[in-house]
Amino acid sequence: MTDARHIARRYRLHEPIGQGGMGEVWKGYDPVLDRRVAIKLMKEPHPLLGDPEVARKRFLREVKASASLSCLGIPAVHDAGEDPDSGQLYVVMELLSGAEVHDLVGEQDYQDHPPAIAWAAAIGAQVAATLAEVHRIGVVHRDIKPRNLFVTTGGVVKVLDFGIAALLDGGDSARLTMVGQTIGTPPYMSPEQCLSSGLGPSTDVYGLGCVLHELLTGKLVFGSSTDVRYHHVRSAPPAITGLRADVPSEIEALVLRMLAKDADDRPDAEAVYDALLPYAISGKSTPPRPDLDPTRPFSRPMSATPRRRPAPVVAAARESLSPAEAEQIREQAAQLADAEQFAEATDLLVEAIARSTGDQELAADLRIRLAGVLFTAGSYRRALGEFEAARAAFTQLYGESDPDVLECRYYAATCRSLLGDDTVALEAFQSFLPVWAPFAAEDDPRTEEIRLQIGVLLARTRDFTDARLVFQEIREERAAKFGAKSPNVAEVDGYIARLNQYEQEEPPTEEG
Repeated sequence: MTDARHIARRYRLHEPIGQGGMGEVWKGYDPVLDRRVAIKLMKEPHPLLGDPEVARKRFLREVKASASLSCLGIPAVHDAGEDPDSGQLYVVMELLSGAEVHDLVGEQDYQDHPPAIAWAAAIGAQVAATLAEVHRIGVVHRDIKPRNLFVTTGGVVKVLDFGIAALLDGGDSARLTMVGQTIGTPPYMSPEQCLSSGLGPSTDVYGLGCVLHELLTGKLVFGSSTDVRYHHVRSAPPAITGLRADVPSEIEALVLRMLAKDADDRPDAEAVYDALLPYAISGKSTPPRPDLDPTRPFSRPMSATPRRRPAPVVAAARESLSPAEAEQIREQAAQLADAEQFAEATDLLVEAIARSTGDQELAADLRIRLAGVLFTAGSYRRALGEFEAARAAFTQLYGESDPDVLECRYYAATCRSLLGDDTVALEAFQSFLPVWAPFAAEDDPRTEEIRLQIGVLLARTRDFTDARLVFQEIREERAAKFGAKSPNVAEVDGYIARLNQYEQEEPPTEEG
């Protein structure tokens, strides 16, 4: 990755993933903390503001506004500054995995199978909760729309792009918006935005009302025509039940209040959350993507994020991996792993595997290397899956006794042991030992390691008698090799003494 572009002489830029009014967003990597990040770079020159200094101040305002907001519904800001080489302003943020609400709406079949009420209510409730938090400290987003809402793996909704956020308490930052400049996106703009009047928290509530209308019906409140601003200011919003009959009357009434022309007539964000919460938790959702279910944080709060299968790779869209390039990737991945930059080594190997689908031997070799990186990084569950996949590929190519197959079996069993899958791990080691022993060199330390693992796992499954037999055999062998009083024998004696304690019906008493 030597030719990658760097920011702040630290962060590596991989690929662009988005554009905003103030800058472009890149997928990147932080080698210091070994994590994937999103990096936003300010555009130069700014397309809307002619004065570069004003553009820089607005960008810095975005950074400060985002960094000051400690809230689950807002992406975390890790770092910010000015690149010493290019002078470009940057902000390093949490890299999100999931999809924009705009895309999820587009995936729904509103004609024949509209989304569950709970799905729309859960998105709306999460956004309302975030808005209640930021409004409490005097921040208004001013551009709530589906493209600025992101559902993450696990169902948490993030509010993106505080680039035009206004601070209600005034100051220099509040004056950075140009006089007469309209802020927002027309289909979601409040009447006061259309009139360039003073904006407050109710502006965000109106935008969320527009979003809720679209989540429930699949249609914009007033469409996207050139006269949409006029309708926001003068026209009554259409009845939701006229577009979708199964929407509860309470939700329709809530949306109409949120879309009130007079800002004072709208509920605050906390009241919106309270109104939507019962519907968010009332029934099962049928999201277009099950791993992006926004009802999950309500139905299973504090639960682990569900594992997500990687999206299938379209082989035709990728150039096949050449042998020379594959060798270079192996070396790069090894160097990154040695430097404990496991996330980037993993990404490199995953990409290489996707490009080697036509070469089963190469794919298997890269996969076992990926498994090794994951194992070293402590990602045992994911490493287990890669070792199992590599084992299946090598078995098909060379048979059960191939050294790489044996290697995969050993590490897969070790992963299961480290993950606490004791019964399965014990069975894996017990079935592996007689297959391994004939091929292992006489001085291969893994033979004894496998037996020790079996002894430990027998103890962990409360088979103390058989565990003691295993350790006694190992003790006799070590005593013959190193001497009865060697540290190697004392180590095993410690295991046996511990087993003797656990096998007693009553716990040992302390004397003195």
